[in-house]
Amino acid sequence: MGSDFYTDAFAADIARLRDPAWAEPGPEHTAKVCTRLDALADELADQLSTRVRDLPAAAPEDAHLVVRDAGDWHLARLRALREIRTVAEQLADRTVAAAGTRGAGYPQLGDAWAITRQGARKKWPHAVSAMSEPPSGQEPRTTINAFGGTADVSWHGAEGGWWWIGQGADGTPGDAGEDTTYDTKEEAAAMAGAFLQQHATQTTNGDPQ
Repeated sequence: MGSDFYTDAFAADIARLRDPAWAEPGPEHTAKVCTRLDALADELADQLSTRVRDLPAAAPEDAHLVVRDAGDWHLARLRALREIRTVAEQLADRTVAAAGTRGAGYPQLGDAWAITRQGARKKWPHAVSAMSEPPSGQEPRTTINAFGGTADVSWHGAEGGWWWIGQGADGTPGDAGEDTTYDTKEEAAAMAGAFLQQHATQTTNGDPQ
């Protein structure tokens, strides 16, 4: 593709996060990854195994395949798999950092790693270093007036989620909590509305006004 392909519109599209960002891996993807990791674990186990290391120089070329039946070789393979896991975690850390500096928030990071938003924040506390923009077409702040009280629902770019703070008609202040954000503005607004209803002033018949 020529330089005409890389237009300003293309660059702007690259800068936006797609939703969804990925398709769930199917059985064929899992099988392919398993096959490749299986072969990699065998290769690394051969390099780590003291039994393979101590094979005499006169041993046949396929001798390492024969000794793979030994229990100690499988222990070497287990150590190899542990090393692969460590490297995978390190690569994940790098990928998370790259995603965070390009606008991904903790909800997206958690989804990708199959953990909660709070879990992602605890696992990678400094991953989201760039302030992300709210979802397309949504204002970063909305004021709710209900049940005699007021609440602000706002976008927290560092968290990649929505938060609320307000005061009920009875004078009680409240907010979502220091460690809480919501994936959608509607969810945050619903929680803020529930708070305002709970702290509405009461009429003579006991119903909130």
